[in-house]
Amino acid sequence: MFKEHHRQVKSEKKGNVDTDIVFEIMKNLLDNKNFDKIVLVSGDGDYKKLVKYLIQKERFRKILFPNKKFASSLYNELGSEYFDYLENLKTYIASIK
Repeated sequence: MFKEHHRQVKSEKKGNVDTDIVFEIMKNLLDNKNFDKIVLVSGDGDYKKLVKYLIQKERFRKILFPNKKFASSLYNELGSEYFDYLENLKTYIASIK
């Protein structure tokens, strides 16, 4: 997801999309959109409550952290089956066409 910005804004644009991502996921759940499971790419601990809810509803696959430096320790309790690091998946992602 990309945050919309007004074209005339000259200041630095901040791409804070946390609320937009949570909104879109919950909207899709409420509207019974046909999707299997969510894969979230973020290291932000702000999503922990959403992730735990999606796990309970069996609609969560994995959170992918950009790297170990930007991985919130809040997710450690989930178990490694629910998170991974993008750096570990580079070869796999490159093979997808």
